[in-house]
Amino acid sequence: MREERIPVTIITGFLGAGKTSLLNRLISKHPEKKFAIIENEFGQTGIDGALIAAAPDDIFELSNGCICCSLGEDFLFTLENLLGSSSKFNHLLIETTGIADPSSIIDAFVSGESIQTRFRIDSVVCVADAVNMEDLMDDQLEVRKQIALADLILLNKTDSVHPDYAQSLLLTIAEISPMAKIFATSFANIDEINVLDTNSYSREAIENSTLTFCALDVSKPMEQKKSKMIMNPVKLSVNRHDITSEGFSFTGNFDVNKFGLWMQNYLYFNKETIFRVKGIVSFENTADQFIFHAVRGSYMFEVGKEWKDEARFSKLVFIGKDISRTELEKNLKQLLVKTSTPLPVYP
Repeated sequence: MREERIPVTIITGFLGAGKTSLLNRLISKHPEKKFAIIENEFGQTGIDGALIAAAPDDIFELSNGCICCSLGEDFLFTLENLLGSSSKFNHLLIETTGIADPSSIIDAFVSGESIQTRFRIDSVVCVADAVNMEDLMDDQLEVRKQIALADLILLNKTDSVHPDYAQSLLLTIAEISPMAKIFATSFANIDEINVLDTNSYSREAIENSTLTFCALDVSKPMEQKKSKMIMNPVKLSVNRHDITSEGFSFTGNFDVNKFGLWMQNYLYFNKETIFRVKGIVSFENTADQFIFHAVRGSYMFEVGKEWKDEARFSKLVFIGKDISRTELEKNLKQLLVKTSTPLPVYP
């Protein structure tokens, strides 16, 4: 029987946004879980010092049964060190450094076969600072990239800004990351927000977000629910601060060999500008849909639902920097299986 994989929540956000406050909130909110926590900035303003009981072998035992360590240069070694410790855990939290590009850590869980056998990404969470976000976003590409890569975004410190300004920031976030769930918070309060066990990297979640992006009626105004989650009005092309989300819909089938070869090369040569790709793909001579997901230069396919009597289609969403929609659409169309036009039959 295969051992159940440990879910991983990756927490990003710029310096001072409230990432560590979120960590402490998660520990308090979920006493039923045994967390392992990897902190990039451990020992500065990290996990509540009162929780630390001992520190043998760079693994810090916490009084609530969780364990914590700092992120070493060798990420794989850090994970192996945690797995080899005497303390057992059932959820891994990773807090990245504020100035980091989180895609390299995400990529390790997508492309690393040995890591995938023991871990699975649950979601990427970004904590945005309502006070400084706009200024940082203009100066730092990493801030925009953290938002673009996130599955769930907390606009924190909204108590420190005017409500109208907070609303404008929420709209900006929704433009950069149109498929993410977005919440307004203060002091990283997540009492009414489900941060863990969202399965954002699951086949079903990728399928649903792709369908929503490629089919939503853009004429509907933005709504704000009582839970303070922002429902995003998504266009097939969304642009803000050079971050673009481009959605494409195609009828018919892709040629599996052409698609695989082209996508492999496209992601490799554009890994610094293409942050994430999601999609539902139909291939010729296959009975099932395929769910496509890529981060950085790595990608994977999962078998989806079986095609029934409906017309075959493919939907793909590219999130990245300075994407040429025209050129990308032209290339994708060349990967489709060309159907021959039947000759007319004369009596």
